[in-house]
Order: sequence, then structure tokens, then C-alpha cells
Amino acid sequence: MSFFSRLGSKITHAANSIGKKAAGIAKKGVKVVAENASRVATVANSVSKVSGALATGAAMVGLEPVAAGLAAVSASAKGVSKVADVAGVAARGMVNASDAVTHGGQAIDKLRRGNISGAIQSGVVAAKFGSAAVGRAGTTRKEIQRLK
Repeated sequence: MSFFSRLGSKITHAANSIGKKAAGIAKKGVKVVAENASRVATVANSVSKVSGALATGAAMVGLEPVAAGLAAVSASAKGVSKVADVAGVAARGMVNASDAVTHGGQAIDKLRRGNISGAIQSGVVAAKFGSAAVGRAGTTRKEIQRLK
């Protein structure tokens, strides 16, 4: 092997390794968003309700500038709640799509090894995850259209 062949091989290997690590990090990040988006939405909803009640009280006692500020906080928190809900649904859809691809790959591998019944089982699981991903995609689209 010449110098440039070895150099090219090492660069290719390093790029492939970095790509796999980046994909793993992205997959974990999507799972974190899917698991925690509902909590963020719940907290933002609570902040919206409390600041809305405080704004009403401030307006009643004549503190209009304070009431306006609290009303702005309430509206912002409501927006954060809606965005977190949409992000959570989208992230769960991405997790389902990723699982569908993984199980589809497993089905192909099993089929190549001659394990037809295992391939069918993996294919059925992949189809279920794929169906769930399509459903979540539709829900996400509707939620985004409502936000507009």
C-alpha cells in the first residue's frame, strides 16, 4: 500500500467513526426531548396560569404596568407550552421512525441469514413503529398548522 492509500483509508475510517458518534448523540438527544417535552409544557402552563391570575390581581389594585408585564409573561409561557407540546410529539415520532428503520434492518439481516420467521416478526414490529411514526407526523402537522 502506498502512503496516499493508507492516508485515505485512515481519513475514511475517522470520518465514518465521527459520523456514527454524531448519529448516536442525535438519537439520544431526540429521546431526551421526547421524554421531557411534556414536563416543560406542564411547567409553562402552570406559569401561565399563575402569572395570569397575578396580572388580574395587579390590575384590580391599580398597578396597570405590573399587570401588563405579568400578562406578557402569561402569554409567553402559553406559547412555550404549545411549542413544547409540538416538539414532544415530533420527537416521539422521530423515535418511532428510528425504531422502524432499526427493526427493518434487523428483518433484512434475518432474511439474509435464512431466518424467515424472525424476519417476518421484525418486519411486523417495523411496520407498527412506522405506522406510529406516520400518525405522529400527521398530529405534528396539525399542531403546527394550529400554531400559525
